[in-house]
Amino acid sequence: MKILVIGAGPAGLVFASQMKQARPQWTIDIVEKNDEQEVLGWGVVLPGKPGQHPANPLSYLDAPERLSPQFLEEFKLVHHNEPSLMSTGVLLCGVERRGLVHALRDKCRSQGISIRFESPLLERGELPLADYDLVVLANGVNHKTSHFTEALAPQVDYGRNKYIWYGTSQLFDQMNLVFRTHGKDVFIAHAYKYSDTMSTFVVECSEETYARTRLGEMSDEASAEYVAKVFQAELGGHGLASQPGIGWRNFMTLSHDRCHDGKLVLLGDALQSGHFSIGHGTTMAVVVAQLLVKALCAEDGVPAALRSFEERALPLVQLFRGHADNSRVWFETVDERMHLSSA
Repeated sequence: MKILVIGAGPAGLVFASQMKQARPQWTIDIVEKNDEQEVLGWGVVLPGKPGQHPANPLSYLDAPERLSPQFLEEFKLVHHNEPSLMSTGVLLCGVERRGLVHALRDKCRSQGISIRFESPLLERGELPLADYDLVVLANGVNHKTSHFTEALAPQVDYGRNKYIWYGTSQLFDQMNLVFRTHGKDVFIAHAYKYSDTMSTFVVECSEETYARTRLGEMSDEASAEYVAKVFQAELGGHGLASQPGIGWRNFMTLSHDRCHDGKLVLLGDALQSGHFSIGHGTTMAVVVAQLLVKALCAEDGVPAALRSFEERALPLVQLFRGHADNSRVWFETVDERMHLSSA
């Protein structure tokens, strides 16, 4: 069996690694459009402890402690300048996305899986289907610009709020949800630590606030300074860091009515993206990747495996989308509830 994986992010990497472990005689190649060092994002939230939770990708690394995972068991809500602290009811794990991706890539290489970066294959949009028994599309939401087959053309929906993904050296020991009014405007921050020295700080606001404050007219540095002033009580003098390619945008929900077509199968955000407010994107990528591995091991032949995979995966990702969409809409209409007490 020869498998091509398109996309060297968590979904494609976990699938490739686990598939190679289950079937070491199979040939698995990975191609990635970006260069090896270009990994966007700050921290991600995962479930449970490495080695103890199968949906935590750190469970599949030999030395996950090297990534300094941060364990979070409390949730902190700040509204009307009043903090409320409560248990999350589950153990969550924050980790640096860049470190996670590089560690998963190293794991794949150690298993004999080739990874080719800056691949022109993705620019042409022509897949070498004749050379492989299976092609796994795990290249994120950006595959919307390259519809490899009509059957796998995605449905795309944009949220109403603007958001941006920052990093900060301020450490948040809990999962933080902060509502801040700034004149007539409302800003929302989602923050948590993902290493010993850094935290993720996602900020969202309405289109009206974005236009009124002229954030879109500011440089990246000026925008970060403006937002840092809004959340100065939480940041305590620490600044906000941005990355090229992660500016203000509307959240894009990408979804499909099916997971596969012929030799092609979708994984991760290429199959279904979900709003960051529920923090399950990487977790879902791992779960669905494992379902594909199990289907390919259990069924006789690729067509039967992909049918079995779709029967199990599609209801799960549709449930994920439903929860994520409800959460996104709640935050998009939060202005209507800002007068309410958090008690």
